[in-house]
Amino acid sequence: MRKHLGKVSIALLILTHIVLAFGYGKIRGGIGTGILIIGVGLSLITALISEKGRWKTISISIVSIVIGVYAFLIIVSIFIFF
Repeated sequence: MRKHLGKVSIALLILTHIVLAFGYGKIRGGIGTGILIIGVGLSLITALISEKGRWKTISISIVSIVIGVYAFLIIVSIFIFF
């Protein structure tokens, strides 16, 4: 079972993106941020407990990129609006 958790991690990221994409305009900002944090958090947890291999590397890389971009956008917005 642990060998498939890398694929589950990627599936969770895709599911999170689909939920946020279909909820655009219907989901308030705070709820959307919560959905994003929960989805990326669950994806990170499943990636960390999966077995070593290609899918673990891919999923951890994608999660790291998502977290990095989100943190960059927060930092940029702080400097622009304050």
